[in-house]
Amino acid sequence: MSNKPLYRLVACVILTGFTIYVVTKILFTSFNQNLLPIWPAPKHITLVPSKDKPMFLSRSLDFKTTISSNIVNNAIKRYETFITYSNAIESDCNPQAVEIKTCLIVLLNDSEVLDLDTSYDYELIISSESGDATIVAGSPYAAIYGLETLSQLFFNDTCIPHSYIYIKDQPTYRHRGLLLDVGRRIAPKLLVFDILDSLSYLKMNVFHFHLSDYCRFSLQSEQFPQLTAGLERGQFYSKEDITDIVEYARLRGIRVIPEIELPGHAKGLQSLDGEDLEFCDNTYRQIYNDPEGKSLNTLKKLIAELVNLFPDQYIHMGSDETSTNEKCTIESVRLLEEEIAHFIISLGKTPIAWEEALFYTGMEVPGMVFQAWKSFSSSSIIERNYDSIESQHRYFYMDIIPHRESSVPWLDIAPANKRLDRKRLLGGELAMWTDQYCSTRQCWNEQKWQKRRNAPLSYWMFESQFDGEFSKSLMGMIWPNGIPAAGAFWNYDETLPPSAYQFLIKHVHQVMLSRKIEACPIGCRCDELQRCGVKYRTST
Repeated sequence: MSNKPLYRLVACVILTGFTIYVVTKILFTSFNQNLLPIWPAPKHITLVPSKDKPMFLSRSLDFKTTISSNIVNNAIKRYETFITYSNAIESDCNPQAVEIKTCLIVLLNDSEVLDLDTSYDYELIISSESGDATIVAGSPYAAIYGLETLSQLFFNDTCIPHSYIYIKDQPTYRHRGLLLDVGRRIAPKLLVFDILDSLSYLKMNVFHFHLSDYCRFSLQSEQFPQLTAGLERGQFYSKEDITDIVEYARLRGIRVIPEIELPGHAKGLQSLDGEDLEFCDNTYRQIYNDPEGKSLNTLKKLIAELVNLFPDQYIHMGSDETSTNEKCTIESVRLLEEEIAHFIISLGKTPIAWEEALFYTGMEVPGMVFQAWKSFSSSSIIERNYDSIESQHRYFYMDIIPHRESSVPWLDIAPANKRLDRKRLLGGELAMWTDQYCSTRQCWNEQKWQKRRNAPLSYWMFESQFDGEFSKSLMGMIWPNGIPAAGAFWNYDETLPPSAYQFLIKHVHQVMLSRKIEACPIGCRCDELQRCGVKYRTST
């Protein structure tokens, strides 16, 4: 295919500053005819162009389903508000334009089980002959993705210059996630809901909930109420909050994977020191695997409580950035990590740990999953015969990317060594760490940082009274920078020309903004402190 029309389009956009609306109009006349304004880009598209018989959505589009499903019915209510309705015959189309009056959703499987193997495969057929749109979905959650594709296709362009559209789509990877760190700066529940919405718009299906770290243990515990005893309401999640979050995610086809960080990054558990836990030293940064088993028993109780709140098959046990001293030897750290992993397995769950557990402490527990982030790649993990998740910090850490000149790169996360079993790469994950929102450096050593020299950038946003500023700041850090990764986790296409890729990113960015997602505005730069050059706070 020729790239000339694509490059002419991008040049036109740059020179004239056309809006997304105008660009969408030009798309259908200038781009290769197998490209549609949909992100992530579908795996297969068949089009029949037609200037004489274009199609538009009816103002009274009627949704029908072959099988009753609470998941699908809920999704239809959401997407009815997203799909653009207008009198296309008067504004966009010629008098022969065909009105699409019905959207039929056909479920091949009505199971609402949500796990690693849930099908997100769908087909979308729109025909001027029938006057219908049909979504054929492998599960109720796949139907949501079909609706998302339909809504993006007609966004700001209700008249489509084709008489037939066939899309067949499925993800390359089963795990397409985002980590949110609330073990430092807590995220208000409404912000969590907004993040879940944004993930669903990009066909991402995992929310990695990093619940504990240096600043807090953010989950209310019945067994150990002292963990949140000193925190005000809104500075931790109640069990009711977690139930709401898990259900909100489920209705959008998103799994919630909880993480309790251990044995390192453990200062949030400091209130258990003495009777329930022992630590390696008086910084409370790492848990000691005491010979009596006190620490191990306490951690088992916490994990058992976690399992009752989160139905997913995976539990993340952290295990990164551990250290050793005379008391906490590498052997004692490894034994504690292995005991925790075996306990998680005994509960019928699969443990996940960061790369250090495998390559630094040397734990070996068959059936585990390891997450690459710094010194090792997913290929290194697969070579050791473990499933892996790719989260290389230089590409996928959203607290780092905004301080660089470009967003997350468009890249293939597949192992370079084709001899490796690629099915062992479960997928990829973005990460939004909140280190720069801590009141002091990592919430420890208060004395050193009290004068704010070299303090975290947005230390003043730590308190709940600044939830509004924090929410805008955080969302502006994640989006649109993370949009390319969402596409790569779904379906990386090395043949996609740069101009087409850039257009599609801008298109879905505009879609997200139209749905009130607080992404960084088009043409702006955002970081912890400012949005489009306007500081969240003018004095500190």
